[in-house]
Amino acid sequence: MKFSSSFKVGLLTLLALILLIGVVFKVKGRTFSSADRVEIHFKDVNGMRPGAGVQMMGLRVGQVEEITPVIDGENSYVKVKFVITDPDVEIPKASVFSIQQSGLIGELFLEITPPKTRTVYIPMVSKDILYKDDDVEMKLDKKYYNVGKIKNIEVVSKDVLPYSIKDSIKTNYAYKIDYVINLPGLILPEFLKGKVTRSNGTNKLLISTLDDITLPYPKQTSPYTVIEPMRIADFMDWQYRAAESLTETNKKINDLLSDQVIAELKTSVSNINSLTAQSSITMKKLNDLIDTSKGDLNELMTMMDRATTDFNVLSSNINNIIGDPQFKKTIMSTANSVDKLSQNLNKLIGDEKQAEQMAEDIRAITHNVNEISGYVNSLTKDDQLKNDINRAVANINTAMVNISTALDTVNKITPDNKTELQSIIEDTKVTTCNLRKFSEKLNKRFLLWRLMF
Repeated sequence: MKFSSSFKVGLLTLLALILLIGVVFKVKGRTFSSADRVEIHFKDVNGMRPGAGVQMMGLRVGQVEEITPVIDGENSYVKVKFVITDPDVEIPKASVFSIQQSGLIGELFLEITPPKTRTVYIPMVSKDILYKDDDVEMKLDKKYYNVGKIKNIEVVSKDVLPYSIKDSIKTNYAYKIDYVINLPGLILPEFLKGKVTRSNGTNKLLISTLDDITLPYPKQTSPYTVIEPMRIADFMDWQYRAAESLTETNKKINDLLSDQVIAELKTSVSNINSLTAQSSITMKKLNDLIDTSKGDLNELMTMMDRATTDFNVLSSNINNIIGDPQFKKTIMSTANSVDKLSQNLNKLIGDEKQAEQMAEDIRAITHNVNEISGYVNSLTKDDQLKNDINRAVANINTAMVNISTALDTVNKITPDNKTELQSIIEDTKVTTCNLRKFSEKLNKRFLLWRLMF
């Protein structure tokens, strides 16, 4: 079968036209795919043009068809429309869109990064607290929002945990929780911390930044997360600001670390070293002193122990002397004699001054006897000392009885025997005075004895 020349020319013209249309579409960035077109917004596309490739995890899956600027003052943006030419590729929700460059001077392309799996560790304090597909919450602005889902939970030993979080896990085992963020527009730092919270009767994983900073809620309406590209000019501007801040910091450090400050620091370090050396010498001398004084300290401890033992014996003797029947009988007899003496003294008829002097002597004797009794009660129960004390008190009692007997005799004498009466009264006065001196002397001896012990 032969074709005519006109048919061949027409067929060639049609093929050329189809080829021309294909080239035009290729140059314009359009494809013949029937897949849905996706539209996203950038603040800056950094020179990307229509026809640029669309890649997902390093594989080309589509093509940019249209890039249109929209001017709206401060809210201006660039509308980027692209198509996925691979029918088996589906863009997950909250995927990250960014403009990347192949090499240093290569072409720009649109990169799609699906939400990556994040991991957080929490202490294992109870079992079955969280399950797969449970919600992940985070505080944004002033409210808590569901920002993701749990994908997997494992129980791991503390030994296999990352070194940076081992100190925060106090239990022997921990939950390793893998989760993904599905809230579009939410850009999180690399490291987060988590804990279990209960809301509406169910447990949820609550995540937050390491320093507990509250992040803002994303304002975009797109189902994807858009990361703006960084221009070289912006990068250089940031580097310039960082260098400027570093220069200012260095200037402040140089101002603080002046030559005078450095000299003072050196002097302080030298003084500290000298003080440390002196302290070491002092401690060595102290140790030597303790070693050389060990015998004296042991002797002192022995003496203290002996003194404590003697004091215990003295206390026991003091406690027992009060209950001695003979001593009580002697004290009671002395008190009765003093009482009887007082009654007889009231019956005296004679010189008022002599009566007052005798009464004063008797009161002094009584006071001394009472003090002697008190001293005895606060001293020891030594048998020899007790006998001496009882003997002395008995002598005082005998003297008081004799005085009382003399006064009884005076009461029986008639007025005609005045001379004899005056003689007896004089003898009684002298006896009372001597007895007072004796009791005062004995009282002072007991006081001295008490002060010594």
